Amino acid sequence: MFDRIVSATARRLEEFIGLTLGVMVVLVFGNVVLRYGFNSGITISEEASRYLFIWLTFIGAVVALHEREHLGVDSLVRALPRGGKVFCAVASNLLMLLATALLFYGSWKQTLITLHNKSPVSGIPLAFIYIAGLLSSFMMGVVILRNLHRLASGRAGEEDLSLSVESEDLTNLDRAAATLRVKTGEPDSRSRPSIPPGSGR
Repeated sequence: MFDRIVSATARRLEEFIGLTLGVMVVLVFGNVVLRYGFNSGITISEEASRYLFIWLTFIGAVVALHEREHLGVDSLVRALPRGGKVFCAVASNLLMLLATALLFYGSWKQTLITLHNKSPVSGIPLAFIYIAGLLSSFMMGVVILRNLHRLASGRAGEEDLSLSVESEDLTNLDRAAATLRVKTGEPDSRSRPSIPPGSGR
């Protein structure tokens, strides 16, 4: 039940990101057309686009955490047995939970400080910027607690033990190497038995 709620919330956040991108395109492109074509412009375009970009970044980080799309290097973790993978996953989630708690605390303090300060053009309170960090840190904390609950209850699958993805270049390189091995009939070096030194040929 809880997993379904988290997944449904992530889908709504993806829709919010798409809507935010659309509004940013309209504001920026529309401002360029008005400026060069009609010697006019949208006054709040620059400020609104900047604020929306901040929100898009923070909300995108929440979705990426849920989808395990943050870049990382997990070569060492992959080589460990399941017990080592579980230990590393728990340690990583606890460290991330601490980081999100610090982000939440800092965002809360800055929200209170800038609550009555307004931007010069649009008049939007500057606290609007830090509320993005407040909400995103809370939602990331929920995702991390969900991951920890899976690990503690023993329901964690193999995908739950890896919290990141490798870069696209490395992934494509692995795929190209595997395809080449299949075409040439060469066995995978990872499954090839090792020959002890000093043995006969």
